[in-house]
Amino acid sequence: MKDCNNVYELLNYMEFDLGDYDKETLSDLEKQRLKKSFGKNKRQRILKKFGAIAAIFLLTIGLLSQTNLGKSVYAAVQLKVAEISYSIGKSMGIERDIEPYANVVNQIVEDNGIEVKLDSVIIDKDELSFSAIVNTNKPVDIVRFDYDIFINGKKLTNYGAGGRAGEIDDSGSLFFMAYAVDVKGINLNENIDVKIVLKDVRLITGTSEEKRKGKWQFEFTANGSELMATSQSIPIDYSFNIDNQIYTLEEFRFNPVNQKIFGKVKGAFEAGYDIYLKGSDSQGNEVAFYLASVSGEDIVFKYSNIYGDLADEITSITLTPYAAKFPEKSGKMSDDYRQVGEEFTIYLKK
Repeated sequence: MKDCNNVYELLNYMEFDLGDYDKETLSDLEKQRLKKSFGKNKRQRILKKFGAIAAIFLLTIGLLSQTNLGKSVYAAVQLKVAEISYSIGKSMGIERDIEPYANVVNQIVEDNGIEVKLDSVIIDKDELSFSAIVNTNKPVDIVRFDYDIFINGKKLTNYGAGGRAGEIDDSGSLFFMAYAVDVKGINLNENIDVKIVLKDVRLITGTSEEKRKGKWQFEFTANGSELMATSQSIPIDYSFNIDNQIYTLEEFRFNPVNQKIFGKVKGAFEAGYDIYLKGSDSQGNEVAFYLASVSGEDIVFKYSNIYGDLADEITSITLTPYAAKFPEKSGKMSDDYRQVGEEFTIYLKK
Protein backbone atom coordinates (compact mmCIF):
# COMPACT_ATOMS: atom_id res chain seq x y z
CA MET A 1 0.00 0.00 0.00
CA LYS A 2 1.42 3.39 -0.85
CA ASP A 3 1.95 6.05 1.85
CA CYS A 4 -1.19 7.99 2.80
CA ASN A 5 -1.35 11.57 4.09
CA ASN A 6 -4.51 11.20 6.11
CA VAL A 7 -7.21 8.81 7.20
CA TYR A 8 -9.52 9.75 4.32
CA GLU A 9 -6.97 8.62 1.72
CA LEU A 10 -6.32 5.52 3.77
CA LEU A 11 -9.98 4.51 3.54
CA ASN A 12 -9.69 4.39 -0.24
CA TYR A 13 -7.28 1.48 0.06
CA MET A 14 -9.24 -0.58 2.58
CA GLU A 15 -11.44 -3.52 1.45
CA PHE A 16 -14.40 -4.77 3.47
CA ASP A 17 -16.67 -7.76 3.00
CA LEU A 18 -19.97 -6.86 4.69
CA GLY A 19 -21.00 -10.49 4.38
CA ASP A 20 -18.59 -11.26 7.23
CA TYR A 21 -20.87 -9.47 9.70
CA ASP A 22 -24.04 -10.82 11.33
CA LYS A 23 -27.30 -9.69 9.77
CA GLU A 24 -29.62 -7.84 12.15
CA THR A 25 -33.40 -8.14 11.70
CA LEU A 26 -35.73 -5.27 12.65
CA SER A 27 -38.85 -5.94 14.69
CA ASP A 28 -42.29 -4.77 13.45
CA LEU A 29 -42.21 -1.86 15.91
CA GLU A 30 -38.75 -0.79 14.78
CA LYS A 31 -39.87 -0.98 11.14
CA GLN A 32 -42.84 1.34 11.86
CA ARG A 33 -40.60 3.85 13.66
CA LEU A 34 -38.05 3.74 10.87
CA LYS A 35 -40.79 4.30 8.25
CA LYS A 36 -42.15 7.34 10.11
CA SER A 37 -38.67 8.86 10.49
CA PHE A 38 -38.17 9.25 6.74
CA GLY A 39 -40.36 11.51 4.60
CA LYS A 40 -40.70 11.48 0.83
CA ASN A 41 -39.31 14.92 0.02
CA LYS A 42 -35.93 15.52 -1.53
CA ARG A 43 -34.29 17.02 1.55
CA GLN A 44 -34.99 13.94 3.62
CA ARG A 45 -33.57 11.65 0.91
CA ILE A 46 -30.38 13.72 0.91
CA LEU A 47 -30.11 13.47 4.70
CA LYS A 48 -30.66 9.72 4.44
CA LYS A 49 -27.84 9.45 1.93
CA PHE A 50 -25.37 11.40 4.07
CA GLY A 51 -26.43 9.47 7.14
CA ALA A 52 -25.52 6.23 5.42
CA ILE A 53 -22.14 7.61 4.39
CA ALA A 54 -21.45 8.75 7.96
CA ALA A 55 -22.43 5.34 9.30
CA ILE A 56 -20.04 3.58 6.91
CA PHE A 57 -17.24 5.98 7.90
CA LEU A 58 -17.78 5.36 11.62
CA LEU A 59 -17.84 1.61 11.01
CA THR A 60 -14.58 1.87 9.12
CA ILE A 61 -12.87 3.83 11.91
CA GLY A 62 -14.08 1.23 14.40
CA LEU A 63 -12.63 -1.57 12.30
CA LEU A 64 -9.35 0.24 11.80
CA SER A 65 -8.87 0.65 15.54
CA GLN A 66 -8.90 -3.14 15.93
CA THR A 67 -5.87 -3.63 13.65
CA ASN A 68 -2.21 -2.67 14.03
CA LEU A 69 -2.57 -0.32 11.10
CA GLY A 70 -5.69 1.17 12.61
CA LYS A 71 -3.98 1.74 15.96
CA SER A 72 -1.28 3.86 14.36
CA VAL A 73 -3.86 5.92 12.51
CA TYR A 74 -5.89 6.34 15.69
CA ALA A 75 -2.80 7.48 17.59
CA ALA A 76 -2.05 10.07 14.91
CA VAL A 77 -5.29 11.90 15.59
CA GLN A 78 -5.00 11.85 19.41
CA LEU A 79 -4.51 15.13 21.28
CA LYS A 80 -0.90 16.19 21.01
CA VAL A 81 -0.57 17.28 24.64
CA ALA A 82 -1.15 13.68 25.78
CA GLU A 83 2.36 12.78 24.64
CA ILE A 84 4.11 15.75 26.31
CA SER A 85 5.54 15.85 29.82
CA TYR A 86 6.76 19.04 31.50
CA SER A 87 7.41 18.96 35.26
CA ILE A 88 5.75 21.46 37.55
CA GLY A 89 9.15 22.34 39.00
CA LYS A 90 10.48 23.25 35.58
CA SER A 91 7.33 25.24 34.84
CA MET A 92 7.78 27.19 38.08
CA GLY A 93 11.49 27.77 37.46
CA ILE A 94 12.55 25.60 40.42
CA GLU A 95 15.71 23.55 39.92
CA ARG A 96 15.33 21.13 42.85
CA ASP A 97 13.05 18.10 42.59
CA ILE A 98 9.62 19.04 43.96
CA GLU A 99 7.71 16.22 42.26
CA PRO A 100 7.27 14.30 45.57
CA TYR A 101 5.00 17.14 46.77
CA ALA A 102 2.94 17.37 43.58
CA ASN A 103 -0.53 15.95 43.07
CA VAL A 104 -0.49 14.49 39.54
CA VAL A 105 -3.70 15.33 37.66
CA ASN A 106 -2.97 14.63 33.96
CA GLN A 107 -6.44 15.61 32.75
CA ILE A 108 -6.87 16.75 29.13
CA VAL A 109 -9.61 18.95 27.69
CA GLU A 110 -9.98 20.19 24.09
CA ASP A 111 -12.31 23.04 23.18
CA ASN A 112 -12.53 25.37 20.19
CA GLY A 113 -9.29 24.02 18.70
CA ILE A 114 -7.21 24.52 21.88
CA GLU A 115 -5.86 21.52 23.81
CA VAL A 116 -5.02 21.89 27.50
CA LYS A 117 -3.50 19.31 29.85
CA LEU A 118 -3.59 20.13 33.54
CA ASP A 119 -0.41 18.41 34.62
CA SER A 120 0.24 18.76 38.36
CA VAL A 121 -0.91 20.71 41.41
CA ILE A 122 0.86 21.59 44.66
CA ILE A 123 -1.02 22.65 47.79
CA ASP A 124 0.92 24.83 50.25
CA LYS A 125 -0.42 26.47 53.41
CA ASP A 126 -1.54 29.64 51.66
CA GLU A 127 -0.95 28.88 48.00
CA LEU A 128 -2.23 26.61 45.23
CA SER A 129 0.19 26.12 42.36
CA PHE A 130 -0.62 24.30 39.15
CA SER A 131 1.03 23.67 35.81
CA ALA A 132 -0.52 23.12 32.40
CA ILE A 133 0.53 22.32 28.83
CA VAL A 134 -1.26 24.07 25.97
CA ASN A 135 -1.41 23.25 22.27
CA THR A 136 -2.83 26.14 20.22
CA ASN A 137 -2.60 24.15 16.95
CA LYS A 138 -1.16 27.25 15.28
CA PRO A 139 1.91 29.44 15.87
CA VAL A 140 1.37 32.35 18.29
CA ASP A 141 3.61 34.44 20.54
CA ILE A 142 1.61 34.47 23.78
CA VAL A 143 -1.31 32.48 25.23
CA ARG A 144 -3.40 33.92 28.06
CA PHE A 145 -6.42 32.45 29.86
CA ASP A 146 -8.92 33.88 32.27
CA TYR A 147 -9.69 31.41 35.03
CA ASP A 148 -11.85 30.62 38.06
CA ILE A 149 -10.81 28.39 40.96
CA PHE A 150 -13.10 26.58 43.40
CA ILE A 151 -11.96 25.04 46.70
CA ASN A 152 -14.40 22.59 48.26
CA GLY A 153 -17.15 24.02 46.09
CA LYS A 154 -16.47 27.66 47.01
CA LYS A 155 -15.22 30.07 44.34
CA LEU A 156 -12.11 32.06 45.23
CA THR A 157 -12.54 35.84 45.08
CA ASN A 158 -10.20 38.80 45.57
CA TYR A 159 -7.09 36.65 45.52
CA GLY A 160 -3.56 37.43 44.43
CA ALA A 161 -1.89 35.38 41.73
CA GLY A 162 1.31 35.16 39.76
CA GLY A 163 2.75 32.91 37.12
CA ARG A 164 5.11 32.22 34.29
CA ALA A 165 4.82 30.74 30.82
CA GLY A 166 6.96 29.90 27.81
CA GLU A 167 7.35 27.84 24.67
CA ILE A 168 8.12 24.14 24.96
CA ASP A 169 9.68 23.86 21.49
CA ASP A 170 10.18 25.97 18.36
CA SER A 171 6.78 25.12 16.84
CA GLY A 172 5.19 28.25 18.27
CA SER A 173 2.13 26.23 19.24
CA LEU A 174 3.18 24.33 22.38
CA PHE A 175 3.41 26.20 25.68
CA PHE A 176 3.87 25.49 29.38
CA MET A 177 2.11 27.58 32.02
CA ALA A 178 2.45 27.75 35.81
CA TYR A 179 0.15 29.65 38.15
CA ALA A 180 0.50 30.39 41.88
CA VAL A 181 -2.76 31.50 43.51
CA ASP A 182 -3.19 32.84 47.05
CA VAL A 183 -5.44 30.58 49.11
CA LYS A 184 -6.17 30.99 52.80
CA GLY A 185 -7.63 28.65 55.37
CA ILE A 186 -6.69 25.32 53.76
CA ASN A 187 -6.43 22.36 56.13
CA LEU A 188 -3.39 20.55 54.79
CA ASN A 189 -4.14 17.41 56.78
CA GLU A 190 -7.27 16.75 54.73
CA ASN A 191 -8.03 16.14 51.07
CA ILE A 192 -9.57 19.15 49.37
CA ASP A 193 -11.75 19.20 46.26
CA VAL A 194 -10.44 21.54 43.60
CA LYS A 195 -12.02 22.76 40.38
CA ILE A 196 -10.00 24.86 37.92
CA VAL A 197 -11.84 26.44 35.00
CA LEU A 198 -9.74 28.06 32.26
CA LYS A 199 -11.78 30.20 29.87
CA ASP A 200 -11.75 32.91 27.21
CA VAL A 201 -8.26 32.40 25.81
CA ARG A 202 -6.35 35.17 24.06
CA LEU A 203 -3.89 34.24 21.31
CA ILE A 204 -1.41 37.06 20.77
CA THR A 205 0.89 37.34 17.76
CA GLY A 206 2.86 40.55 17.40
CA THR A 207 0.37 43.40 17.79
CA SER A 208 -2.66 41.31 16.82
CA GLU A 209 -4.88 39.45 19.28
CA GLU A 210 -7.44 36.72 18.69
CA LYS A 211 -10.00 36.00 21.40
CA ARG A 212 -11.65 32.59 21.59
CA LYS A 213 -14.47 31.52 23.82
CA GLY A 214 -14.01 28.17 25.47
CA LYS A 215 -14.08 26.22 28.71
CA TRP A 216 -11.33 23.95 29.91
CA GLN A 217 -12.55 22.53 33.22
CA PHE A 218 -10.67 20.21 35.58
CA GLU A 219 -11.87 18.64 38.83
CA PHE A 220 -9.74 16.61 41.23
CA THR A 221 -8.79 16.01 44.87
CA ALA A 222 -5.46 17.21 46.29
CA ASN A 223 -3.52 17.10 49.54
CA GLY A 224 -0.64 19.12 51.00
CA SER A 225 0.33 17.04 54.03
CA GLU A 226 3.74 15.92 52.66
CA LEU A 227 4.82 19.49 51.92
CA MET A 228 3.58 20.67 55.31
CA ALA A 229 5.85 18.13 56.99
CA THR A 230 8.92 19.81 55.45
CA SER A 231 7.89 23.42 56.22
CA GLN A 232 9.69 25.57 58.80
CA SER A 233 8.79 28.95 60.30
CA ILE A 234 11.20 31.57 61.69
CA PRO A 235 9.91 34.68 63.56
CA ILE A 236 11.17 38.09 62.39
CA ASP A 237 11.01 41.46 64.16
CA TYR A 238 12.01 44.09 61.61
CA SER A 239 10.45 47.28 60.19
CA PHE A 240 11.22 49.90 57.55
CA ASN A 241 9.43 53.07 56.39
CA ILE A 242 8.48 54.39 52.96
CA ASP A 243 6.99 57.88 53.11
CA ASN A 244 4.12 57.58 55.61
CA GLN A 245 3.91 53.77 55.51
CA ILE A 246 5.45 51.33 57.98
CA TYR A 247 6.33 47.85 56.70
CA THR A 248 6.80 45.22 59.42
CA LEU A 249 8.25 41.78 58.64
CA GLU A 250 7.04 39.08 61.04
CA GLU A 251 7.74 35.57 59.73
CA PHE A 252 9.95 33.67 57.30
CA ARG A 253 8.31 30.40 56.23
CA PHE A 254 10.13 28.04 53.88
CA ASN A 255 9.94 24.56 52.35
CA PRO A 256 11.29 22.99 49.12
CA VAL A 257 8.59 24.68 47.01
CA ASN A 258 8.14 28.15 48.54
CA GLN A 259 10.22 30.58 50.58
CA LYS A 260 8.19 33.58 51.80
CA ILE A 261 8.40 36.48 54.22
CA PHE A 262 5.09 37.58 55.77
CA GLY A 263 4.30 40.92 57.35
CA LYS A 264 2.04 43.96 57.70
CA VAL A 265 1.88 47.46 56.24
CA LYS A 266 0.30 50.36 58.08
CA GLY A 267 -0.10 54.07 57.43
CA ALA A 268 -1.60 56.49 54.91
CA PHE A 269 -1.17 55.31 51.33
CA GLU A 270 0.37 57.98 49.10
CA ALA A 271 2.15 56.23 46.25
CA GLY A 272 2.59 52.67 45.00
CA TYR A 273 6.04 51.15 45.22
CA ASP A 274 7.84 48.18 43.78
CA ILE A 275 9.69 46.77 46.80
CA TYR A 276 12.23 44.01 47.03
CA LEU A 277 14.64 42.61 49.62
CA LYS A 278 18.12 41.92 48.33
CA GLY A 279 21.23 40.45 49.93
CA SER A 280 23.14 37.20 50.34
CA ASP A 281 23.00 33.90 52.20
CA SER A 282 25.58 32.46 54.60
CA GLN A 283 27.49 30.93 51.68
CA GLY A 284 27.80 34.25 49.85
CA ASN A 285 25.16 33.51 47.18
CA GLU A 286 23.00 36.44 46.05
CA VAL A 287 19.35 36.22 47.07
CA ALA A 288 16.28 38.39 46.47
CA PHE A 289 12.64 38.50 47.58
CA TYR A 290 9.99 40.51 45.72
CA LEU A 291 6.71 41.92 47.03
CA ALA A 292 4.32 39.27 45.73
CA SER A 293 1.00 40.37 47.23
CA VAL A 294 -0.72 43.01 49.34
CA SER A 295 -4.15 42.20 50.81
CA GLY A 296 -5.39 44.86 53.21
CA GLU A 297 -2.60 45.15 55.76
CA ASP A 298 -1.11 41.74 54.90
CA ILE A 299 1.98 41.65 52.72
CA VAL A 300 3.98 38.71 51.33
CA PHE A 301 7.51 38.78 49.91
CA LYS A 302 8.36 35.72 47.81
CA TYR A 303 11.79 34.36 46.95
CA SER A 304 12.89 35.09 43.39
CA ASN A 305 14.70 32.38 41.44
CA ILE A 306 16.78 34.80 39.38
CA TYR A 307 19.89 33.61 41.23
CA GLY A 308 18.82 29.96 41.37
CA ASP A 309 17.22 27.98 44.18
CA LEU A 310 17.78 28.97 47.77
CA ALA A 311 20.52 26.58 48.91
CA ASP A 312 19.50 23.87 51.40
CA GLU A 313 22.76 24.12 53.35
CA ILE A 314 22.59 27.82 54.33
CA THR A 315 22.27 28.90 57.98
CA SER A 316 21.27 32.55 57.53
CA ILE A 317 20.05 35.18 55.05
CA THR A 318 21.03 38.85 55.21
CA LEU A 319 18.75 41.32 53.39
CA THR A 320 18.25 45.04 52.74
CA PRO A 321 14.98 46.61 51.49
CA TYR A 322 14.89 48.70 48.27
CA ALA A 323 11.98 50.46 46.58
CA ALA A 324 11.04 52.38 43.43
CA LYS A 325 7.79 54.17 42.59
CA PHE A 326 5.35 52.51 40.22
CA PRO A 327 4.93 54.51 36.98
CA GLU A 328 2.25 57.21 37.20
CA LYS A 329 1.89 58.33 33.57
CA SER A 330 4.89 57.20 31.56
CA GLY A 331 4.12 53.49 31.88
CA LYS A 332 7.83 52.83 32.46
CA MET A 333 9.15 51.60 35.77
CA SER A 334 11.80 53.87 37.25
CA ASP A 335 15.29 52.41 37.52
CA ASP A 336 15.90 54.61 40.55
CA TYR A 337 15.63 52.06 43.34
CA ARG A 338 16.68 53.45 46.69
CA GLN A 339 17.53 51.80 49.97
CA VAL A 340 14.60 52.22 52.37
CA GLY A 341 15.84 50.36 55.46
CA GLU A 342 18.82 48.94 57.28
CA GLU A 343 20.35 45.54 56.71
CA PHE A 344 18.89 42.67 58.76
CA THR A 345 19.62 38.94 59.15
CA ILE A 346 17.33 35.90 59.39
CA TYR A 347 18.95 32.95 61.19
CA LEU A 348 17.64 29.55 60.13
CA LYS A 349 17.09 26.54 62.38
CA LYS A 350 19.06 23.53 61.22
